[in-house]
Amino acid sequence: MKTNRMAMSTVAGLAALTLGLAGCGGSDSDNGADEAQNSSAASESAPAGTAADDDQSEDTDDGKDEAKDSTQDSSGKGLSADADLSSESPATSAEDAIKTAEKEVGNGIVHGIELDWDDKDQAWQYEVSILDGNTDHDVEIDAETGKIVKHEQDSTDDKEEAIDLNDPMTFDEALKLAQEKAEGKLVGWKLEYDDEMKEFQFDFDQNGEETEVTVDTDSKRVSVDD
Repeated sequence: MKTNRMAMSTVAGLAALTLGLAGCGGSDSDNGADEAQNSSAASESAPAGTAADDDQSEDTDDGKDEAKDSTQDSSGKGLSADADLSSESPATSAEDAIKTAEKEVGNGIVHGIELDWDDKDQAWQYEVSILDGNTDHDVEIDAETGKIVKHEQDSTDDKEEAIDLNDPMTFDEALKLAQEKAEGKLVGWKLEYDDEMKEFQFDFDQNGEETEVTVDTDSKRVSVDD
């Protein structure tokens, strides 16, 4: 009887141990299933753009903005200081510069307009001269922005006549005559009434050597001043 009791006790112990292990295994499995379910639910409830996606999107947007700024900077520079005015033009035309100066002064005779590079302001500028009675106005205008840079006034007894960019000779016609007498890039020009004569003056630069060519708009006579 003692032997049978011991055997029965051993079997009961093994059965209890087996049930205990099964219970532990089931708990781990259930926990794993719960974690997987929670992970799936979190994934489904999360917004479309995660933190990583947002960072990537911001980086892309920043890249677009930088490219846009680069384009704006490139297009905003306008003419370089060493531009050739015979083939390049600023954003503001000579005609528009004259209109801006006339609006600033109000009345008067436009007797001169000049375009050249201003070393101080590091910009291409027009200077439009307008005589109103005994007051001579010099209005400087940024050739890229079209904005007035300076307006100076002086008293004078000079008598002036109005200049015309198209009559009796256009800019292109006068430039063609001037280029027959000088070579190099055009670094400045002006049209003015001077000494009872309306004339274009062109400043050429050839390897650092400057040549000024004057074209009489009435007679079409060309003179060179080295």
